[in-house]
Formats: sequence, C-alpha cells, structure tokens
Amino acid sequence: MTSPHPILQSATSGELEQAVARNHQELFRQEAIALGGVIVRSEGLIYTTGTPYSASMIPFPQLTSTTAGRELDALVAFYLRSPPAGAGCWSLEPPRPDHLGVCLLARGFQPGWRPHWMAMDLRELETHHPFPNGLTIVRDNDSPLTGIRDLPYARVVVPRMADAAFAGQWTRMVASVRGKVVGQSVVFLTTGEWGVAGIYHVGVVPPARNKGIGKAVTLAACLYARDMGYRYAVLNSTDVGRPAYRRLGFRAVGDGWTWWLTIERLLARPPEPIEIRLAEAVGLGDAGELDSLRAENPAYDLNRGLTNGMSLIQLAVHCRQPHAAAWLVEGGSGYTALDAWDLGWKDRARQLLRADGRQIRQVYGKEEKSLLHVAAERNDAELAELALSAGSDTHWRDNTWKATPLEWANHFGYTTIARMIQGRLR
Repeated sequence: MTSPHPILQSATSGELEQAVARNHQELFRQEAIALGGVIVRSEGLIYTTGTPYSASMIPFPQLTSTTAGRELDALVAFYLRSPPAGAGCWSLEPPRPDHLGVCLLARGFQPGWRPHWMAMDLRELETHHPFPNGLTIVRDNDSPLTGIRDLPYARVVVPRMADAAFAGQWTRMVASVRGKVVGQSVVFLTTGEWGVAGIYHVGVVPPARNKGIGKAVTLAACLYARDMGYRYAVLNSTDVGRPAYRRLGFRAVGDGWTWWLTIERLLARPPEPIEIRLAEAVGLGDAGELDSLRAENPAYDLNRGLTNGMSLIQLAVHCRQPHAAAWLVEGGSGYTALDAWDLGWKDRARQLLRADGRQIRQVYGKEEKSLLHVAAERNDAELAELALSAGSDTHWRDNTWKATPLEWANHFGYTTIARMIQGRLR
C-alpha cells in the first residue's frame, strides 16, 4: 500500500533523527489538545501546558545562552501558577544551548534517561520471530487498560479518532495471552517531509517479560505502519530495551536527553535565585562565580538539597566537574562512595566503604540500584570487584525492573561481570 500522504523517503541518520523529533512534537501536541491542554510558544521554547492530570511536555528547545535563563525562569513561574501533573523536556544531541541540562537541573528538573533514537526501513522488516503460544494482538483504541496491574503506560490515553489529523493516525496494539492482557504498544503516524511511524508506550506486565511479547507488540505496530504505506518506523529506546529492538531490525540513529520535573517538589520548595546561581556555577565548573558566591554567602549550607532532590556534589558528578566537586568538599559537602568513584577519587571510595558500613547499603536513583547494580549496568569490572569485596547484597532487586545485579549483567550480555557475581553466589 502507498501512503496517501507525503512521507519521508531515502533518509540519512541525521534526517531520521529530525523525523523522530518532529514525530514526538506532533504527538505531544495532539495529546495535550485531547486532554484539554494548550500549546505555549515563546522565544525558542514550545511547551504543552499539561493539566492537573497530565504532564507538560517541552519538546526539543531551541534556546540560546542569552535566552535560556529568562525563558526557563518564565516556564517555572508558569508551573507555579498552573501546576501540571509533571513536566518533561526532550532534546536531541547536542542540546540548545549545550548547557541546557545545567539550566534545567538548577531550576528543579531531574536528569532523565538518555533516549536512544532508533529507526527501521520497513521494507526490511523481518517477521519470523518466535512468540508465546496463545498470544493474540488486536488493534484497540477504546478499552481502558488502567485495571491491568503493573502494565507500563496503562494510564496513557489514546486520543479519539476525531482528535487525530487523519484516519488511522493513532493505533494501539493490545497483546493478550489466553484472554488476559499482558502488553501494549502505540503507533503514531506523521506526514510531510519528516513523515514517519513513531512507536511508543511499549510495555509488558512483569510476569510476561522476556518471552517475546514486547517484540511482538512492536512488530505489530511496524506491520500496521507498513500496511499504511510508511517507509520508516522510529522509536526511542532505553538501554534495557535496545537489544530487543536490534533483533527486530532497528538501528541506531542518535542519542538524546531528557529531564523531568516533579511538581510536588517544585511547589514544596521553589528554587531561590542564589540556589540557581550556585547550581549553574557548579554544573558549568565556573570557578570565578563559585568564589564570588562563597564571598557573598559564606554561611550557605553546601549540603542543602536542590529542588530536584540532588545534592550539589551529585550535580558536580553528573556534570563531570571534579574541580567544582573539590570546591564543594573543601566547603564541607559530603559525598558517597559512588560520587567519589565517578569523580576519579577511587582511593577515597575504597576508604569510605571500609570506614562506613552504611555506604555499601546506599541505593542510587529512582530505581534504587545498589553499587553492584551500577557496576553491572556500566560493565565496570573494577567497581564490581570493589562492591563485592565490600559485601554488596547480590540478592538485592532494584525498584523498577525487580532484578538482581546478576540479572542486569546477563540482560546486557556482560559475561565478565556475571561470572564475578556468580562466583560469590557459590
């Protein structure tokens, strides 16, 4: 079938990256309108307002060093007046400006995952994959999925056909095994010179994972897009999902950035101007500004958490600013073993773990990963050995994927780390 609309053809990786961004922008726009929100445009910034029940989205800002602070201050002021359920900012690589992330973190946003943009030429779609017996997949935009326990994206509302730009633009694939819903995906079609099929909201309930169901609902979305005449399917993947998408035939076209705002934290303690200045100086490694701030505010508590929940030392680690971290420590800032490791202070990390038994029980990020999970995720054998030697709990399960460090290592195919952990399990 040939698409009745103009779509992207014969694209380079760079063009596919732009197509991903345009597909996201249009998806966010239509979702916002369907949920009762509006679109706000200012200088280099477009965002959906969100509602008390839905998040605001800030897709791919085009700010400058001159405008970023002013426009983002206005954005945060808007959220304080009209709080949405949350907010997320998306960017290609590099962000605009390149220190966009520092500006957002200073104003209460948290670091998000790094989307891995992937694309497939649907003419090369491989359809022969093993799937579980009894699996059925149907197109279903109407049935509510909120009652399906632990189904990712179950609360996502697929807009009505009347809200779409054309018939068939939005389609949700729902997977069931013997009549029980176990997974879903959504395909969203855009048209014009950047027209592609975007694959979103791929999710499977925990008991049904690692059986090919996520691959099956993704394949169903791709087949639908191909039947609609589309040349390319695109998606953003986390590190966890990347291997499965590769096996389907998707290839990398670039990486991006996300940052997320928890509105409850913003409302509880909006960032003060001094906090924003200090966080930006730490994130940029601006030694002159840091010294000026110390002279102006000698009593400022450097262990005070930022609005986004990070400490200043964590911000320095995240932004790879060891000199700013040293400045903070000199001023009395504390740090964890992982902070020290990431700053290149490996001897300090070892000393902390020897001196303080609580350090090895420290968990990291919203996933509540152990130090050994972090080592498995990074394929860092030296860090894994340090964590194991310090007594890391090999049975600890993270809070998101409910997996042990060994299961993380096996998922990513990091055999050296897996063998190290297995050696401690015997």
